[in-house]
Amino acid sequence: MTQRRQLADALGNPLLKDFGAFYPTGYIVVAFESGEDARRTCHELRIGGYDEQDCALYEPREMAVRANRNINTTGLMARLGKSVAAVKRHASAASNGATFLTIYAPDDIEVERVMNVVRRRPHVLAHRYQRFAIQDLAEREDGPRTTSTR
Repeated sequence: MTQRRQLADALGNPLLKDFGAFYPTGYIVVAFESGEDARRTCHELRIGGYDEQDCALYEPREMAVRANRNINTTGLMARLGKSVAAVKRHASAASNGATFLTIYAPDDIEVERVMNVVRRRPHVLAHRYQRFAIQDLAEREDGPRTTSTR
């Protein structure tokens, strides 16, 4: 597993921001319909070599509070980009009961490794945070959606 180079809170959870908006570069944020599916996926990733900071679980209520706080405190620059729109999708999914994972996947190989595990269970969304883009990894017949700039 590649060593993380990200800012984190006391528990090691990513706190990177883009003009005040949640923007954890090098991470995938996944929302699962079922909390049990999220826990199983996280467990499988940890068995595969990810540690607690590499795969963190957020319950619906916790993610809703974090996302709404983030939406309400971002600056104008963040609102002009795609990062606030992504956080609004997180807030909506959380308010509908989705459980989230943030998974460190800094390169294409790690992203594919993570998504091979994630795709085993129904998920609401999967966002890959890259340096200049947020990529929607939701399954489609023609593969991941194109990347959108911040």
